Amino acid sequence: MSDTHLEIERTYDLPEGGALPDLIGVGGILRTDHQEPFELDATYWDTERYDLVAARVTVRRRTGGPDAGWHIKRAASDTVRHEQHFPLTDDADTVPVEVLAALFTERRGRGLRPVVRITTTRTVTRLLDEDGDQIAELADDQVAAQRLDDDAPETPRTWREVEVETVEGVDPQVAHELFAALDGRFAAVGAGPAAVSSKLARGLAGAPAPRLQSADKPEKGTAARALVKRLRKLRSTLLDQEALLRSGGQADLRETAAVALGIAAVIGSYRPAFPPTEDVDRAAEAAEGLAAVTARAALAEYLVEGLPRASTPAQDALVDSMTRERILAATRERRAVAVRDVVAFLHGEPFLELLDVLDDAVERPEPTSWALRSPKKVAQDVSAVEKPRVRELVQDAVGDDDDSSAVLDREATAREGTEQAWRAATRARMAMDVLGDDAFPHALWKRIGDAADVLTERVRSLHALDVLRVHSGIAERGGEGTFGYGVLAGDRVRLAEESYDEAVHALNRV
Repeated sequence: MSDTHLEIERTYDLPEGGALPDLIGVGGILRTDHQEPFELDATYWDTERYDLVAARVTVRRRTGGPDAGWHIKRAASDTVRHEQHFPLTDDADTVPVEVLAALFTERRGRGLRPVVRITTTRTVTRLLDEDGDQIAELADDQVAAQRLDDDAPETPRTWREVEVETVEGVDPQVAHELFAALDGRFAAVGAGPAAVSSKLARGLAGAPAPRLQSADKPEKGTAARALVKRLRKLRSTLLDQEALLRSGGQADLRETAAVALGIAAVIGSYRPAFPPTEDVDRAAEAAEGLAAVTARAALAEYLVEGLPRASTPAQDALVDSMTRERILAATRERRAVAVRDVVAFLHGEPFLELLDVLDDAVERPEPTSWALRSPKKVAQDVSAVEKPRVRELVQDAVGDDDDSSAVLDREATAREGTEQAWRAATRARMAMDVLGDDAFPHALWKRIGDAADVLTERVRSLHALDVLRVHSGIAERGGEGTFGYGVLAGDRVRLAEESYDEAVHALNRV
């Protein structure tokens, strides 16, 4: 079992033998309470590639002090960290399963090994207000860090630092105002905010860390520069959404789907920009898979919000409350299933392989000569591939039905084909957005966008009709009225027909 809290602290570098500043009168501090020194002994763990350090995450097993145990820290900034505590285990050489599970994405599924041992002699001073209530805690640390890799120096690295951490629950703005006031007092004794606020980062200085070996950005004015910039933003948002989904939080499913489609657009539409390796090929397939599963989740989210009500007040008034409640329950269950499918994908090897390729593309880009051309020239090649691809898929989606197959088979085929065309058109529009309107012809950008918009409405309507048909049948077999289902279905048929006509018109202009 673990507990999590927000840690807000600032670290100061203090000269060896230097005196601490007088903090009385700063930020409501009117009293101090000095504690006896104690020893801390912590071993930090990471992957062979140092994936955790690259993700600004630390994991350690620490003994001594009031919070001995396994700790995971995720840095939101230089001063704010989310800290998760796990109980101390007797086995110092094995990371607990619960800790490994909590770090699954950051470690990219890889095992952990000890990388640094840090011992600290800590002297704590409690900073109190006029009533004796604690405002913050000052820790004066004498630190010794010994790297544990094969190339580590024999002599530990030593330094002195001071950490000031606010009490739990304080407003972050209030905490930063306190730190700003403390800066002046520390400056008066020759100290200042630490250039490196993490003990681990200092202890790892000089270590052979592949994830920390970055490459220069591609040259300005090239398509490669725009691709790296977009992937950096997409990766960051994807990891934020992934963390929410994995923890059971309320992720924005539509944003998750948009990010996944964006990644698929960059890797797929601009495949010649990346090294011609099987790793990138598998990542492109994984991106398409992630786009598909998150798109279905986004559709399910839309149905929860949009299906229980008709598009006009007059029609909506004809839907009884029981029908509305049944539809809401059904769409919520469909959303729950879709979210479970997304989370299952996030636990799979293809997702981890995709993250590895994104890491390399963002941190150590190796642009090909194709990508080092101007955006306009690259756009011409992309248009030559994407335009006929989208046109063919849209044509299949809005083509004439095959009367030789059963009704349910035709409906399932229509939904699947429309989904593929919708994702393809949306992906193509996102691919064009990467290089911008200046690279692609505006008319093509607009027509692809129009096709994506009308297909969005069409695929929503087809999925809505599927839900209504299934649950109308259930209601009929149970002896319940089905009039409300018919009202909503008629509304959706109208929207689907309108979007069909618009899709055909958009197709003819692509």
